[in-house]
Amino acid sequence: MVERGDRDPGARPPLDAGATTHLPTRHASVPFRTFPSAEPEPESLPNRYEIRDVEDRRLLVCREAPGVGVAIDPGHAFSEVEARKLGERTVLLDGAGTFGPLIDDTRNLYNLDHHEGCLRAFTLATCEQALLMVLKGLELDKGDWTVYANQPDLDTVLAIWVLLNYRRVRDLDARARDSILPLLRLEGAIDANGFEIAEYCGLPQDRVAEEKARLDRLFERELAAKNQSWEGVDLVGYTLDMLLEIDTMVYTSGDFSDYASVEQEYGHVAVGGDKVAVVCRDSSGIYEVEKRLKKVWGDRLGLIALERAPGQYTLRLSAALSGIVLEDAYERLNLLDPAVDGRPAEKRWGGSDDIGGSPRPQGTGLTAREIGKILKLTYQPARPWYRLKRFATAALWTLILAAASGLGVVMRRLLLEVPEPEVVPAVDLMVLSAVSGVGAWLLTYRLSRGWTWLFGWRRPAGEDYLALVPAVLLGAAAGGVWVPPEISWTAEPLAMAAGAMILTALSLSLWFPGLAHGLLVLEAKIQTVGGPWFVSRPAWFVGALYAVVTWTASYFGVVAGQPWALAAPWEGLTVAFGALLAGVALAMMRERSLSIWPAVGSLAVGCVVRILIDVVRGVG
Repeated sequence: MVERGDRDPGARPPLDAGATTHLPTRHASVPFRTFPSAEPEPESLPNRYEIRDVEDRRLLVCREAPGVGVAIDPGHAFSEVEARKLGERTVLLDGAGTFGPLIDDTRNLYNLDHHEGCLRAFTLATCEQALLMVLKGLELDKGDWTVYANQPDLDTVLAIWVLLNYRRVRDLDARARDSILPLLRLEGAIDANGFEIAEYCGLPQDRVAEEKARLDRLFERELAAKNQSWEGVDLVGYTLDMLLEIDTMVYTSGDFSDYASVEQEYGHVAVGGDKVAVVCRDSSGIYEVEKRLKKVWGDRLGLIALERAPGQYTLRLSAALSGIVLEDAYERLNLLDPAVDGRPAEKRWGGSDDIGGSPRPQGTGLTAREIGKILKLTYQPARPWYRLKRFATAALWTLILAAASGLGVVMRRLLLEVPEPEVVPAVDLMVLSAVSGVGAWLLTYRLSRGWTWLFGWRRPAGEDYLALVPAVLLGAAAGGVWVPPEISWTAEPLAMAAGAMILTALSLSLWFPGLAHGLLVLEAKIQTVGGPWFVSRPAWFVGALYAVVTWTASYFGVVAGQPWALAAPWEGLTVAFGALLAGVALAMMRERSLSIWPAVGSLAVGCVVRILIDVVRGVG
């Protein structure tokens, strides 16, 4: 913020020494005080301002203007090029933009400044620029706006007050206008041209003195913070308290007879077009809450997620003809909610086309912020290139794990000589499985960002996935599982082979129905516990990846091929078909059980079936 060097605190009229506190101290670093005046004790007014954490930023918002968020940070000093990268619907205040005043209605970018790139003596201060923008119809009710400030001096705080009170400023009654407009006029004149010129701001002399006294009440707080060079001051909290103080100067309790608010609004997200989903908490019923929110959001209100008790949410569709389908929200919430564990299958988000709710009776395992993010993700426009990127990412990590596993086998053969030749095949398979399994585990832990249940790291649910076990065994019989290419039936080699196959079952489950499938579950519709049967696109893709890797491992002799002694090319095709069948079945098991553990067990049994076929055929 460019400091106003022409404002001399010493020129202020002296304050009474008997100042008393009537507002609670929010921040011990800057004690907030009010000072005696001829005005009566302020009436009790609603606290409409609150601080919200939005995408790793602390934003100051007003409940009557929830689409406007104020970000305050001393580091805000954007050039015009940088400002245009902040996105649309951006307002820069008093030094947050290091370029001249700007009105760009095309990009909805506004720089309300009177320091750079202008004749300061002939340019309105920021608070008066903000007033003119609001009165001339700045559409702050369209979309989400971000207001940037660096230091909350009085000019900036008044500008923030005007922007956050834009609905009321346009319809102030005569009493309220006579209270706020002279305050803005005098502060604007002082900030732009200093005290001496400010006396010619157009107000009567007695009114100038009166407004000076009111400004002093506010400026004393700013002075206390500036004496510390703003160090240790919570700038957002400081500004919030300043806004409350300005409210007491402008409003009476009668001005809020129609004030409607919920007990707590956690936040809002865009859900297509100009519609928003509001996540909130209130003890009232959903229809009463909907009525209150419509007064604030108007036609922008599309969806409500109301928490009436901890973890108990009601979803309400408020815009019936908006194209928002609640079933899409149920599907995505059920996929991501850790409380939807399939035990029983009915414990899930659900309801009708216009109203529904969270799982009963325990409620959801999601936080309010997570619910908001999921609703935003559900209704964001289709992103085919992003979806293609996710499928490519799954394929790339599969290729990397396959290459790393193969390299592990090569390094073992170069650096570690196994004295017993009969256990070499089992050792190579162990190395292959260990490298791929550890790699899949580490990647899942890293890429899941804590949402490990999306990758099947949970207890299995339901039982209908057992119907897929024959498909896995049929694939195993065709060579679609990993077993050592040679097995000696003496004790030690047999134990090594058994250990290798158990390790293989675990590592392949972590890799394919776990990691690869988990990267794709948000990109296409998949099956659910007890739901309709179909083969999802992620299941087909995971099956194809598994088939390619299994065929490659068989081709290089690391795992056994098909046991039927078929001639080329049928030998390779049989292995690929068996692996594809097994891979698709394993992915479907993961979808219908929510877990990778049925895949582990099925693969282990499949390995046994594969070995038994060799025994029966006398190949073992």
